[in-house]
Amino acid sequence: MGIIVCRVDDRLIHGQVATSWIRGNNIEVVVVVDDRIAKDATQLSILKVAAPAEVKVYAQSVEKFTEKYKKGILDKYRTMLVFENVYAPLALVENGIPIKTLNLGGMRFKDGRKQITKALSVSEEEERAIHKLHELGVDLEHRQVMADNKVDVMTLL
Repeated sequence: MGIIVCRVDDRLIHGQVATSWIRGNNIEVVVVVDDRIAKDATQLSILKVAAPAEVKVYAQSVEKFTEKYKKGILDKYRTMLVFENVYAPLALVENGIPIKTLNLGGMRFKDGRKQITKALSVSEEEERAIHKLHELGVDLEHRQVMADNKVDVMTLL
């Protein structure tokens, strides 16, 4: 058990995440790892409502999650990590957290980003972070739901 799924999705927890990723992997705990969201009680309340009722939802800073992970607190739970962007998972990997696969599911287009797929857009800085994750041995895939075919993100950049 432990970390089962890691996903970057700027919408965090929503229908696709709840039905496909959480239920499809029998996830027991979802941790949104994000320094800003960890301080926002209102946002956390909204995320808890969006998740299935039986799933525990937490928001933690990169530092706090790293500390708790290294203590083994999540070892006995099927855990999903959700990130708003690629910087938090990069920080975790650089802090020794073993992320084998990172799903880049939803990074919407906005100014300063180039569109790669319908659901995936990246800035130059985000692209550098993605390359760094790849260099650190993280398998980067793109798919919106589990039933979609995995696409190697590195072939899209």
